[in-house]
Amino acid sequence: MNDDREIALVTGAARGIGLATARRLLEDGFHVVMVDRNEEPLAASAAALRETSNAVEHEALSITDRAAVAALVARLPRIDVLVNNAAIFWDGKFDTATEADFKAMYDVNVVGTFVMSQEAAKVMQRGGRIVNVASRAYLAGYAHSAYITSKAGVIGLTRSMAIDLAERGILVNAIAPGLIETDMFRSLTPERQQELIAKQPTKTVGQPEDIANGIAFFASPRTKNVTGQILTLDGGRSMGIAIY
Repeated sequence: MNDDREIALVTGAARGIGLATARRLLEDGFHVVMVDRNEEPLAASAAALRETSNAVEHEALSITDRAAVAALVARLPRIDVLVNNAAIFWDGKFDTATEADFKAMYDVNVVGTFVMSQEAAKVMQRGGRIVNVASRAYLAGYAHSAYITSKAGVIGLTRSMAIDLAERGILVNAIAPGLIETDMFRSLTPERQQELIAKQPTKTVGQPEDIANGIAFFASPRTKNVTGQILTLDGGRSMGIAIY
């Protein structure tokens, strides 16, 4: 690794927001470590980024596997930025959700974020930055109660981490994306997609790059004295217009 570059570890980096973030941070001069549980798409995405820069590493693992996470962190010379983007999604009304749905969502979206952050924080120096990808859905919404609950948990975790790590000089913030054109959005039926778009004040779907730009702000070494904050990038949906 180039000692002149800060090291940024990005989870869920094989596609979507994670891949866009890895690309943006690479452009910003970071050495990027891409993490995802899906090995083949991760390797393909990392190879594509290496066509423009060799400052890219990748590691296939589950963020809920503490032993694997700890082993990765131990192999890195340091971590300056952690972007907790990896998550899973389930779309369905409250009365159709099961305990398994809730437990799976919480395990990955909240516990996985906790595990990654705790292990990374062990080696972070003053000035380290952690950026959690939550969701505008934490404000509530229709037909995905398990996902909403997990992302509300990410917001709570962000704020508590920011307080606990402040004395060590580690900044913790979160991004709350709205409707973004990712595999998660494309997994919905065309009818559901159009329903959600119609409720956007902008009547548009955001792009992964939009979220990557927000993450880059919190990840920048120039962004100081900002912690415990939630940046909502949702095309105006959080203004309360047509919230259902």
